[in-house]
Amino acid sequence: MAGIGFVLRKLTSRGDLLGLAQGYAHASISSSGGWLFTILALSIITFFGPQFATYADLSAFRLVVVYNFAFSLVLTGPLILVLTRYLSDRIFAREVDGIPGMVVGGLIVAIAGAAPVALPFYFWYANLPPVARVAAWIGYALISGIWVLGVFLSTLKEYAAVTRTFGIGMFISLTGAWWAGPNAGVDGMLLGFDVGLAYIVFALVARVFAEFPAPVQKPFAFLPYFRTQWPLAASGGFYFLGIWVDKWLMWMAPERLMQPTGLISYPDYDSATFLAALSIVPSMAVFVVNIETRFFEQYHKFYRDIGAHATLARIRDNQSSLLKAVFLGSRQLVVPQIVLVIAVLVLAPVLFTVLDIPYGQIGIFRIAMLGALFQLFFVLLTIVLSYLDLNRATLGLHCLFFAVNAVGTSVTLRLGFPYYGYGYFVASVVAFLAACLVTFRSLDELPYHAFITGNASVK
Repeated sequence: MAGIGFVLRKLTSRGDLLGLAQGYAHASISSSGGWLFTILALSIITFFGPQFATYADLSAFRLVVVYNFAFSLVLTGPLILVLTRYLSDRIFAREVDGIPGMVVGGLIVAIAGAAPVALPFYFWYANLPPVARVAAWIGYALISGIWVLGVFLSTLKEYAAVTRTFGIGMFISLTGAWWAGPNAGVDGMLLGFDVGLAYIVFALVARVFAEFPAPVQKPFAFLPYFRTQWPLAASGGFYFLGIWVDKWLMWMAPERLMQPTGLISYPDYDSATFLAALSIVPSMAVFVVNIETRFFEQYHKFYRDIGAHATLARIRDNQSSLLKAVFLGSRQLVVPQIVLVIAVLVLAPVLFTVLDIPYGQIGIFRIAMLGALFQLFFVLLTIVLSYLDLNRATLGLHCLFFAVNAVGTSVTLRLGFPYYGYGYFVASVVAFLAACLVTFRSLDELPYHAFITGNASVK
C-alpha cells in the first residue's frame, strides 16, 4: 500500500524547496488527514470558541467531537485493517473493478456495526437536546466514514485534490460552528461541524469513484476476510484500544470534570496528549514518501526473485538490501524526530505561553511527547511486520501495548498527579522494545518466513 508515496516522492525529488514542502504536506494529509483534521479543528474552536459560544455549549460540543473521534476509531479499527488487506490483494491481482462496491460496503458496515453502541449512548445516556443527539450521531457516522475512506487515499494519484478536500471541509466545519454557535448553541455548532464532515466524505467518495470508474457491485465481498484474517482484525481493535485506554482511565481521575450532559473528561490530560500526538505527523509524512516506498521496492524485489526461482545467494543479497532499506530509513526518520522532540521539550514553556495553554499541563505534555516518540517507532515496526504477513505477531504486540497502557495508567492514578502520563510512556517503550525484538528477528529469518510460514501449501 505504498501507493501515493511513489507519486509524492517524485514531487519531493524535483530539486526545489516548494516541491519538498508540497510533497510532505500532501503526505501528512494522506497519512493522517482525518486525525489531523479533527485535532486542528478542535484546537481552533477551543481557542476562538469563547468569542462566539457559551462555555457550556463549547464544552458539550468539544466532548461530543472527542467521543466521536475515540469511539469511531476503536469500533472501525478491525474493519480498517481488513479493508486495507482486501484492497491490497485486489490491487496486486489487478482486480480493481470491485473497489467502488467495496467503498459502499465498508461505509455501511462501519455505520451499522457501531449503531448498537453509538445510538444508545447519545439517545439514552447523554443529556443532550434532541437536535444535538441527532447531530452527534450524524457526526459519528461521518467520522467513521472518513476513517474507512482513509484506506483508499494511498491509491489516489490526485494527492492535491485530497489535500484540498480536507482543507475545504475544515473551513466549512469551522465556519458552520462559528456561524451557528451564538444563535443555535450546541445544536447548531454540531450541525455546522457536520456539514464540513459531510463535504469531506462525499468529496472523497467521488474521488475514489473517479479513480476507479466501475459499477458498484458485490459491496460485501470483503466480509469473508474477517474469518481468514481474524488476527489482523483483532490487531486493529487492540491497537486503537491501546491508544485510547489511558484517556478513558484518566477520565476517572479525581481531577476529572463531569459535564451537565453526563459526558466526562479530563481536559488537562486530553489537551496535553492530543498536542503531543501532533509531533509525529512530520515523521509519518517522511515515512510515506521515503521509507515505505524504498522498503516496498526491496520487499517486492525479494519476493519477485523468489517467484522467479532465484538462487539462494541472490535471495540472501536481496535480504541484505531489504535490511539496509529498513536501517537507512530508520536513521533518516529517528534522528530528526528525536531532535524535534528535544526542541519542543526545551521550548515547551514558550509554546504554552504563546498558545495560552495552562501551565498545569506541561508535565503531562512532556512525558506524553516522549511516549509519542516511542509509539511512532512502535507503529512503524508493526507496519514492517504487516508487510511480512506476520499478523499474529502484530496482534500480540498490540495486545501488549494495550495491556501495559491499561495497567500502567491504573497504577499512576493511584500514585497521583505527578505521575500522570507515565503509564502511556512506559507502554510505548515496552511495546517498542518488544517490536524491535520481533521485527529484527523476523527480518533475519525472512527466507524461512517466505518459504515456510508464508507458504500456504505448508500449512
